[in-house]
Amino acid sequence: PSASSSSSPSPTSSAGSVTAQDIIPTLAQAQSDEDKAPAEFNEPSIKASSLRALAPLSYAQEFAAVNDEDELCLIAWANSGDGDGTATLNGPEVECEDPSEVKDEGLKLSIDSTKDKPGVVLAMLPPDITEDAARTELLKIPGNHEDLRPPVEFKATDFGVVSVAMEPATAEELGSITFPRKDGTKFTLDLD
Repeated sequence: PSASSSSSPSPTSSAGSVTAQDIIPTLAQAQSDEDKAPAEFNEPSIKASSLRALAPLSYAQEFAAVNDEDELCLIAWANSGDGDGTATLNGPEVECEDPSEVKDEGLKLSIDSTKDKPGVVLAMLPPDITEDAARTELLKIPGNHEDLRPPVEFKATDFGVVSVAMEPATAEELGSITFPRKDGTKFTLDLD
């Protein structure tokens, strides 16, 4: 409750406005142990108490947060995916957008790989794209699967926000992926 007292009293009153909490409902709850960053994270514009873990992916450790302009942010570290506890992290990278934009377009960020560090193209899909819809589309990609570290990985949070992750080379190869929305329209995730 104390977090809301510091925000400016305008966007919440307008009808039809979207808040970060509308998309990431866990922002309304206290931070849990899972919501702690995997490495030192000190981005002055991000409200540290707003960091919330999203679905665990082999390609990335991802979090949602709110910045001091009440934008919804996607924060991620690329992960080399070594399942033995020695994974290399690269990041963090932060991408923020007005929640109404995120509702329509999702949020995407890229972390470039280097010789020693992993890269990732990560997207938090718009909240009206279901895990089943994402699965159906992503399993149409030749060679994609749901085992460990597929070419295009996806996971949903308990509250239904779906994330998609892949290596930069895979993103470049695919160019874009189109998903059906609940209202019958299509959403195209541009990967370049």
